[in-house]
Amino acid sequence: MLLIGSTTATGDLPGTNVEGQMIFVPSIIAFGVIVAAYVNLGAKLATLRHDGVLKRIRTTPLSSTAYLSGVLGSTAATTLAITACIVSIGALAFGAVPRAGGVPELAGGLVLGVLCFGALGLALSSAARSAESASPIANASYLPLAIMSGIFDPTFSVPHWLSIVVGLFPVRALAQILQQGYTPVVHAPVSDLFVLLAWTAAGCAFAAWRFRWH
Repeated sequence: MLLIGSTTATGDLPGTNVEGQMIFVPSIIAFGVIVAAYVNLGAKLATLRHDGVLKRIRTTPLSSTAYLSGVLGSTAATTLAITACIVSIGALAFGAVPRAGGVPELAGGLVLGVLCFGALGLALSSAARSAESASPIANASYLPLAIMSGIFDPTFSVPHWLSIVVGLFPVRALAQILQQGYTPVVHAPVSDLFVLLAWTAAGCAFAAWRFRWH
């Protein structure tokens, strides 16, 4: 974060009065949410299934719902800790702090992000055929979108048609919602909310259909 931010998040964004770090820091928060709730959760559940842990859970008095709720709760706690670290580093290293009126938007974005990418993490663990394939699938599915969404470089641009395609996925949608918590100049379109909700529903539906305990 410090290395990338020191080279890509300095000064105002071209053609605007928005400081680069005010876009970069919430974008990295979005990245942290995605890694914790999507990549790590999906890989963790795939590994637990491979090792037979999920199968053994079904033989205990603990209900399946309670176990999955606990896993998702742990993911949410991890995401909160990652967010706190990024916010602290952003404030100390880049002088980027959430605006007072943007805290509710930041909190709402985090809740939506955890729900959306947590559902997609469950779907990922359901789609992965082995524990070894979960992480490569996750990285291949979100890293290109993160790069094209400007997560690591706020000045990164893509052709208009590709920007439209990228906007249909939840990576940029989450980043833009979180960016509103830092600067009032950036306004996430209402479509970002619908994109996150749609992918949340899709992830839940796929996981309900294909999730396996063994």
